[in-house]
Amino acid sequence: MAIRGGRGRSSWTLDGIEKAKKSPKSTSMTTAQFKKVDSGKVSESDLQKSFIETIELIPYKGRTLRDFVYAVPNGGFRTKRTASNLKKEGVKAGVPDLHCFVAVPPWHSLYIEMKTEKGDLTDSQRHLIPILRAEGHKVVICRSDQHALSELLKYLGIQVA
Repeated sequence: MAIRGGRGRSSWTLDGIEKAKKSPKSTSMTTAQFKKVDSGKVSESDLQKSFIETIELIPYKGRTLRDFVYAVPNGGFRTKRTASNLKKEGVKAGVPDLHCFVAVPPWHSLYIEMKTEKGDLTDSQRHLIPILRAEGHKVVICRSDQHALSELLKYLGIQVA
């Protein structure tokens, strides 16, 4: 994926980055943008955001699917104080990224864990996911936004034409 540059440049290159550092303009690229373009990788966050954007457009029970799915804010970097407070409030490591709270027998609900193509489950996820499944929740590990959408639609019994 190329990021369009300014003044006729078709895409950013390493040379373009060095030049932008010396003379920043509105078309300069952030370090995070460069890392994403340079590595060619898509993050779990990117997959999740794309999935959420998609389900905001799909009607379900007079609303949209987005009204029935929420994110579990377990990831990200936090200060020690914030992490300690969240733990005391009940935030639990290993809970999958997304939760659809619609019960579809025989399941109580659907949990979706987003992973990149090469991403792996954490130890806390390996511990908690079998517990969720044993308690009647469906848990899927999805490696793309489309995979997550497919699993959600299949779970809810929504046929795609």
